[in-house]
Amino acid sequence: MQAWSRIWRRMSVRPVRQAWGLASHGPSWSLVGLNLLTPELISVHTSIQWSLKDDESVWIELGKCLREVGALRGRQQHRVSMALSSEQLVSGALELPIHLAMEECATDVQLEVSQLLGKPADEVHFDFYPETRIREAVQRVHWVGCTQSLIDDYKKSTRAAGWQIESVEPAVLAAQRAVAALQGGMGSLLTQSTQDWQFRAQSVKELAAQMQGHPLDLMADPGLHQAMKSEAGARLVAAGLALRVWL
Repeated sequence: MQAWSRIWRRMSVRPVRQAWGLASHGPSWSLVGLNLLTPELISVHTSIQWSLKDDESVWIELGKCLREVGALRGRQQHRVSMALSSEQLVSGALELPIHLAMEECATDVQLEVSQLLGKPADEVHFDFYPETRIREAVQRVHWVGCTQSLIDDYKKSTRAAGWQIESVEPAVLAAQRAVAALQGGMGSLLTQSTQDWQFRAQSVKELAAQMQGHPLDLMADPGLHQAMKSEAGARLVAAGLALRVWL
């Protein structure tokens, strides 16, 4: 669990001017870079889309694409956030005794993820968040998990390109963050080019507060899922991933 970038935990406070998000939809991969224009306004400075083979070679090709972008943007190591699609992860909730320590909760979640994925416990990656509401000495813990090998593939492809993973989270969370912060909402997604998108920093923080403790299956409405399947869906998710650094 140590390698997982906590989905519900706030990022460490540090001055950030730019951020990157990388997401896929089928064979298409979208890289979106955001720039903090003012303390309240965030704009798109880069939007690139690649069509890559949907096989094991995708990680090598993805690394090459990232390396080219990195070379154009300067020699410093770039940090990028990546997404997991619904097909790549499992999620759910457990009701556990309130007296359990966080380490014990982690063990129960790890076993649940392991069983659902059919993998040994040390071959899964997971995160969890307990609800603040306690009922009859029982706390409800929401969790999400994937295979460790998938995270390893993400790390290898980015590291080989000179990039570093900032965070990994479910695509639906990133998409919801992007829509909530996008000026003009869903309408801008349909009518504006990605380069014209602008996001409100305060909306990113407000949504993060609203989502605390909510189960994943309640975090997105059908309209958002349709947007994620659209031609702009991967770019929407990538933008939402980049926005996470301004939580």
